[in-house]
Amino acid sequence: MAKKTLSDLGDIAGKRVLVRVDFNVPLDKKTGAVKNDRRIRAALPTVKQLLGAGASVIAMSHLGRPEKATADERKNLTMDKVAARFGELLGLPVTKAADTVTGPAVTAAAAALKPGGVLLLENLRFDPREQQNDAAFAAEIAALADAYVNDAFGTCHNDKDASMVAVPAALKAAGKPRAVGLLVAKELDIIEGLMGAPKKPVLGIMGGAKVSDKIAFINALLAKVDHLLIGGKMAYTFLKARGTDVGATRVADEELAAAGPLLPHVGTKISLPVDCLAAKSDDLAQTRVCEGAIPAGFEGVDIGPKTLAAFGAKIASAATVIWNGPVGWFEQPAFSAGTKGVAAAMAASADVTVVGGGETAEAVEQFGYADKLTHVSTGGGAFLAYVEGKAFKSLQQIDDK
Repeated sequence: MAKKTLSDLGDIAGKRVLVRVDFNVPLDKKTGAVKNDRRIRAALPTVKQLLGAGASVIAMSHLGRPEKATADERKNLTMDKVAARFGELLGLPVTKAADTVTGPAVTAAAAALKPGGVLLLENLRFDPREQQNDAAFAAEIAALADAYVNDAFGTCHNDKDASMVAVPAALKAAGKPRAVGLLVAKELDIIEGLMGAPKKPVLGIMGGAKVSDKIAFINALLAKVDHLLIGGKMAYTFLKARGTDVGATRVADEELAAAGPLLPHVGTKISLPVDCLAAKSDDLAQTRVCEGAIPAGFEGVDIGPKTLAAFGAKIASAATVIWNGPVGWFEQPAFSAGTKGVAAAMAASADVTVVGGGETAEAVEQFGYADKLTHVSTGGGAFLAYVEGKAFKSLQQIDDK
């Protein structure tokens, strides 16, 4: 996608640059402390390059779902702790704007910025107009800056967010430049390379819970990959659809319906687990490895050792591996061997290895393999949507080269 990048902004010395970042990070529910700063770290190269060019930066992001939060939960969704961590990682002071997203105090804080200064706006979703793509709200934000940079790949598919669509549109109306940041540019280059001319053979790995949520992504992958491995809870959907008893593993009727059209590919282009780790539903400490049917009262929680060995061999023989979705309940240490093993096999590969964001990105970082892979996407839903070929209104607002 030939969109303008930071180098196309021209001379920005002394200019204020509005940067849409994705600081929607996991927080401690009691203290509001940042539990994982991966997304903040991902934005640092763009922010540092802008500051190095003599600009000041006004960063903005949403955080959580304040519209669904209780009063106490909402207090922890301010950007205060995020601003503090942002400043620590950046090695510079970061000013957090007033408690409102827009208004006189925010305008004054932006106007007071000096070259090299950084301001972080309050949680965008504290104002309901953010998710209504409200033009008046967008105009207030756009007036704060001289240029706009989209460096929030994880929210690029959110077409109703003012900060992603209406704000850059307002800057265009004012004749101000708009570009993508280093993170978004890298994400687009890698995904377009994967779907355009990947190194072959190409292997896809799918996990997670719902087939129905990822059916378009699976079909897009099947058109590109040489083989697709399926693990996670969705594997039990396919197994049940093929007549295997999956014990107490819950499989909804709509999931079976979604898997139906893909069944002809099983055994040829799609491989399912040949064994699994199952745990007793009312006592997770009771586990057993199952080949074939899962006993009554037990549910599948991870791929089994034979499956992991088979998946590892497939990964070792592939030139490109694309992985989205954990293959087990990795948050539980006792059920994490499969997901950790897949991550380890990909890390050992010398070829192209890409993880499609979301929980899978959290898993590879948790297990210490993120830096050993070619690319770990910062976008879960955005990664899926872009691979599916969906057009993003947010990217349509960025100036073409």
